[in-house]
Amino acid sequence: MKSMKFSVGNSIVVIVLALLTAAVAVGQSAPPPHDMMMGHGPGPGGDMMHGDFGDGKTVTGAPLSGDFVVSRDTTLADGNRIHHESTSKVYRDAEGRVRREVGLDLATPATGNVKRSMVVITDPVAGKRYMLNPDNKSAHEMPVHGPKHQGEDREEHMKAMRGPAEPGAVTREQLGSKVVNGLQAEGIRVTRTIPAGAIGNDKPISVVTERWFSPDLQITVMTVHTDPMMGTVTTKLVNVVRGDPDASLFQVPSDYRVEAGKPNEPMYMPMKP
Repeated sequence: MKSMKFSVGNSIVVIVLALLTAAVAVGQSAPPPHDMMMGHGPGPGGDMMHGDFGDGKTVTGAPLSGDFVVSRDTTLADGNRIHHESTSKVYRDAEGRVRREVGLDLATPATGNVKRSMVVITDPVAGKRYMLNPDNKSAHEMPVHGPKHQGEDREEHMKAMRGPAEPGAVTREQLGSKVVNGLQAEGIRVTRTIPAGAIGNDKPISVVTERWFSPDLQITVMTVHTDPMMGTVTTKLVNVVRGDPDASLFQVPSDYRVEAGKPNEPMYMPMKP
């Protein structure tokens, strides 16, 4: 499994299974310095992994496994191009349980190079969410809120594309249906145009998000977010295999130490084992 690579300054590193945008942990104190935090709830614009794959929604009867591939491309003023890519594994069973596996490759002045991995299991049947730390064989357990109705997933797809409450005029365009990564999907494009002078810009700036949603699997299969100020982030669901994954993937291993947490509490993973 490929890992995410980050190079950051002295600020706290926030690891979001949303990979596209920062997740928000509401009403919580700051995490311990140099720890990694996984928040709850999708960030602005919707996060394929965090917002659409097992966090707050329960999709039953559509088991699958696959890979989320996230690539970020940035072109500097001198023409220099930067490309980063990461891959994470995802699993969902027929009862709506979800497992997400993420590899982390971080570099900070405080910690140096750190390579870690984490696993998040969301079990709506038991009403529990677990963050597994394979390095010390521990599991952080938290209760989860009641799931939304399955029919609300399409509505969430539309809500996510309405755009954040930021400066600029927003336009939306229905893109119809097409096959994306081997899956039939419905698309929508949202363009937010920031007028000249709104943020000190000489000319208007267009920020475009294109999102493709599979009604069959009730999941977003591709999102392309293009921001001239930040570059382009593309998130794709690939290598999809239908059918129930092994049941053990959704269970905490018997040799793990389980620590209880509170509802909506962020889950931390220390930078050092």
